Amino acid sequence: MELLAKTPGPSAVMRLLALLSLLLIPALQPIHAATDVKAKPFATAKKKADAAAAKRKAQPQPVATAPVVSATGEGQAGYVHYWLITAPNGDQEIQVGIELPDQRIAWSFPGLGVHVAAFIADGEVGVADGAFKVQHLYGLRPYADDTAMRSLRGQLMQRVTPLVRKRVPYCELHSVTADICLSCMGFVSQILFPGRTPAYASFPRNFPRIAGDEYHTTEDLLLYLTGLHALPNPAARQQRIAALGGPVALQEELARLAPYLADAAPSATARAKAPGKRPLRPAPKTAIRRAS
Repeated sequence: MELLAKTPGPSAVMRLLALLSLLLIPALQPIHAATDVKAKPFATAKKKADAAAAKRKAQPQPVATAPVVSATGEGQAGYVHYWLITAPNGDQEIQVGIELPDQRIAWSFPGLGVHVAAFIADGEVGVADGAFKVQHLYGLRPYADDTAMRSLRGQLMQRVTPLVRKRVPYCELHSVTADICLSCMGFVSQILFPGRTPAYASFPRNFPRIAGDEYHTTEDLLLYLTGLHALPNPAARQQRIAALGGPVALQEELARLAPYLADAAPSATARAKAPGKRPLRPAPKTAIRRAS
């Protein structure tokens, strides 16, 4: 009976529960407030991360860095490609073209003139009097400097498109025409070294001319693109050729052409012992006459 007397009644229990709930409410409120505060910076950080990811995705692909390539590829816009082409009559010559951002090739082809075509590794190109056999040799990055590559890539289509739209015809080395025409070398030269008019490119002062002062050839272009023209002696050129690597065709061609480059100014003793002047190579069909 004494235990029952000390047990609180229902009304007392209800009052006790009401008092406890009043005491707990202030303690619960800061917890919810803290949770809300943490949610805001998280959402802001996510938005910033999403925006940064979208910006990276919108940026253009980086310029490829390999100096020698065996085909077209992502980031190689502006690369100069070399082919060996065989005419329907069996004559062979070098064909050069420029890689576009979509990995197609812009070139001036015999019988077709300036146009854009799909990349050909090994195949044929049809012309009015037959078909040319076309074999890709290698592609070369035109500039080692990334800034120069970005500049070329940014202006590439502005230089190519007008010549394609005009359907500029192909011209042989000794052809005579009242209208402008471009050989494959003439076209590539206009893209890399645009001149005041499409007739003549603005070649760098140090551009090599192993066939003589009157001609610029695809061989000169090859020596320029690989940097051999700027090296002082045969030993330095040989080191450069080895460092470039690439296919056997490139190695053999550079080894064949390098001896035609002049060395840096020799000493008095070396000049006294030096043989006569090295003869110049005759201009091949893929040459263009220098502007007078």
